[in-house]
This record gives sequence, structure tokens and C-alpha cells, in this order.
Amino acid sequence: MATHPALAYLHEVRAGARRAKRGNAWFAAYACALIGGAWGLPLLLAASRAGGDGGRGGALGARVLDALPLLAPAALLLTLLLIGYGATWRGPVTVERPALTWLLSAPLARAPVVLPRLLAALGLAAAGGAIAGGVAGFLLSALRDGPWAGATTAGGWAGLCTALVGGALGVAVERHEPLLLRRGPGVLRATRAAIAALCAGGALGATCGVPSWLGAVCLWSGPWGWAAQPLVAAVGGPAPGWRVAAALAAGCAALAVWAARRAAPLIPLAALRRRATVAAQVTAALFALDLRQARGAVRTLGTPGARPRLRLPPPRRRWLLIPWRNATGLLRSPARLAWAALWTTVAVTLTAYAPTARGGAQLVAVAGAAVAGYLAAAQLAEPARVEADDIRRAAPLPTTAGALALWHACVPGAALLTGTGAGALLCALAGRWQPGLALLVAAAPAYVAAALVSAYRGPVPPHVLIGVETPMGNTGGPQAVAWYLRGPLVLLGATTPVLTATARTSGHAPLSLALALAGLLAAGAAGLWWAWRTGRRVLRG
Repeated sequence: MATHPALAYLHEVRAGARRAKRGNAWFAAYACALIGGAWGLPLLLAASRAGGDGGRGGALGARVLDALPLLAPAALLLTLLLIGYGATWRGPVTVERPALTWLLSAPLARAPVVLPRLLAALGLAAAGGAIAGGVAGFLLSALRDGPWAGATTAGGWAGLCTALVGGALGVAVERHEPLLLRRGPGVLRATRAAIAALCAGGALGATCGVPSWLGAVCLWSGPWGWAAQPLVAAVGGPAPGWRVAAALAAGCAALAVWAARRAAPLIPLAALRRRATVAAQVTAALFALDLRQARGAVRTLGTPGARPRLRLPPPRRRWLLIPWRNATGLLRSPARLAWAALWTTVAVTLTAYAPTARGGAQLVAVAGAAVAGYLAAAQLAEPARVEADDIRRAAPLPTTAGALALWHACVPGAALLTGTGAGALLCALAGRWQPGLALLVAAAPAYVAAALVSAYRGPVPPHVLIGVETPMGNTGGPQAVAWYLRGPLVLLGATTPVLTATARTSGHAPLSLALALAGLLAAGAAGLWWAWRTGRRVLRG
């Protein structure tokens, strides 16, 4: 069967479907432009006015600009790693299942089927990368109080080159999927470790500054540094060879697109089939607002179970069974422990920094610390989340449904109390003690309770999805979002004002500090009662 006559026939009979698809694409673009114009442009204009009035973003903004030779390459490299990680389940080359069944399984040439999808994916990624990079460059120019056009163009250039190189990296991940399946655990561990190290290094660079030699090494370390140099130079940073670096970045992007075009027709059929299946499952789960099902569908990279190096001895007492089980599960997924440690470090750092900040920066620091504390607890509460997804796992356990939810709070609570307490102790030894650190430790039970409420939320009720018709539209979407986030929203809303008030007054009054501690402990107790109630409802079915 000839390839081009078959594709020409399909092009003719599917003209109506293509028109409908183009209409949906134009509507999505219109919606994004409308939302961006209504919400994004006012914020960007406000940032521009702040820069024009001489607002440099405070001490933190100056530190960010000084650390930009490290932060910009780290951010671009992090983007590349995330694109490569995402390619393990979706793309960039994603062929719909009918085309897989009727075209790629037939004796037809693959290139005319695969290459248009690759070029469309690269074009969409390039547009998104250029827009995101341009926005980042504009904001950085506002911090420096300089001309915005050059920084915006340089940021768009960095995003464009990174998106093209990332698309080629994604094609390489698809092309060599059999190798990744054999080396899956090592590749995933290395990727996660690199992402965590980049996040920690960027935060440390913004806090403590970056030596000039380290910034030069990062800017010349690879395509991520080459693409970042024009942006660093546009905001007045040290990048004397940025023209050469820009030429190298352009050549690397062109070479990456050429390599991706050659490798795309060689992607195994099994890899395309699996990505089409997973993409359809994720789309269906997102339309049903079932985020857990979407997350479960994404975890499809074949990672054979590795033997854990750390083993806990089996408990000799019955009441230690569930904590031992949860601790064993966390030891077998060290990435969660690493992320929990990272988020705990962020929470402690922001809490120690908050009293020295002023105005809105102080509120952002306190809120960021609270969110980071919740995210650390959510990583540690994964055993409860797994059990809520499959209630059959809880059937043989020697406890009631409500008590089981409280038993699941033991390991996350102990780990979070230990982490925040150790961070507060280190801050005290370093001479950076703040009363808010004691409150962060006291807020740990509330964060764990919020994570357990989210773990035991169960499926979305139908009446929440249906919503109510109002002059502003249907309330189903906002209700579903609020239903998903009700635990964190309530408990973070109860703890953040207390932490903010302490940061503003520096917590020197013993009575006010004692009242704040009592309020946080009461919020934690109420949250644990809420987790007991939701756990009993979900586990009883």
C-alpha cells in the first residue's frame, strides 16, 4: 500500500474532524489570551511601574539578581530535566490510538505520520517557552529598574532555545525507552536527585550569594548556560561573552531539532502505543477531576522493584504495626523523604527570614513557609493516601477505620516535628533564632492533619461537580477545586494568621507567644479530629 495515497484519502475524509479540532484549538488560545490579558497584564504593568518608580524589589530582589548567573542556568536545566521526565509518559510525539491501530501497524512509512506531530509539538513548546521566558525577563528588568525590551527579548530567546532542546530530549527518551525500562530506577533516582539539588542550590544562591567563578562555570556549563547568558547580560549581570553563547545556543537548538527529526520515525511502536493510552487515561481523569487517577496513570515507567537497603525489624507489639508499616513504606521510596526534607528546609528558612522582611514580602514568606510545611507533611502521608485509594489494604489491620487515620499521623508527625525542631535548633546555634520557629514546630500537627484530610477526601460527590447556575456561570468547577483543597485551605487559613502576627511583632511578649502556641495546638487537634471523621467515612466505604 502506498503511503501518500492512503494519507491523502484520510486527509479528505477527516476534513470535518480537522476543522472541529482547529476550532477547539482557536477557542483554547482565545481563552488563554483572555485570562492572560485579564489577570496577567495588570500584574506585569504593576511590576513595570514598581521598577520605573525605583522599586528594586527589596533586598531579596537584589540577591536574586546577584545570583542570576547561577539561578538562570539552574532554572533552564531544571526545565530540561522536567521535560525529559514528562516524556516518559506523554511525548512530545503522541499519536492518537486510531492512527496507531490503522496507520503505524500497516506497511506504511512512519515519517509522514510522525513528523507532523513532532513539528506541531515543537512549535507549541517553542511558543510557550518564548512567552514564559519573556515574562521572566520582563519581571527581572523590573527588579533592576532598567529597560524592559532587551530583557524581555533575551528571556524569550532563553525560553525558545530551552523548549527546542527539551523537545529533542523528549524524543530521545521515547526513542530509547527500552534502555530506560532496563535502567529505570537509576535514571529516575538520578533525575529526582538532580532536580532536588538544583532547587536547593538556587535557594542557597539567592540567600547567601554566588561567587563570581561559580557563576562563570554555570553560564558556560552547557546549552542551559549558553541560553541564559543574553538574559544575564540584559539585566546588567556578568556575561561578557553573551554573543558567542547566544550563537552556541542557536546552533545547539538547531542541531537538537535536526536530531529529533531523524529519531522520531525510529520511535518503537510500543512506546507510542503506551503514551497514547496513558495520555487518554490522564485526559479522562482530568475531565472527571480525579487527580489521583491521573497521577496513577502517569506512574507507568517500568521500574522493577529494588531491594531496600534499610530495613526495620518487625515490631513485637501490636500497636507498633501501623507505624512500622508506614515507616517501611517511606524507606522504600527515599525520594519522598528527600522532598519532605527539602520542603521542611524551605519552611524553616522562610520562617527565619520573615521577621526581617517588610510589607507584602513578609506575608509571602509566612504563607510560603506554611505551604512548604504542608507539602512536607503531604510527602510523608503517602501511605495513608495509598490506603485510601484501595480500601482493601486496610481490611486486615487490627484497628477501626477512624483510629487507622490517626495511626497514620504518627510517622509524619514525628518526622515533621523532628525536622522542624532540628531546623529551629540550627537557626538558634547560628544566631538566627526567631520566635516564629517555635510556632512552626507547634504547627506541625495541623499540617499533618491537613495532609490526612486530603488523603481521605474520597471521590468528588456528583452534586459538587454539577454545581449551580449563577449569573457568573456554573459553580461546579470552583466547587470541585474548593472540595479538593478544603483540608489545606481550612488548616492553613487557621495557622497562617498566627504565624504572620508573630512575625510582625517578633513574638517578644511571652503571653502572646503562649496564646499563639495554644491556638496552633488547638488547630492541630481539630484537624486530627477532622481526619478521624473523614477517614472513618472513606474506609467504611
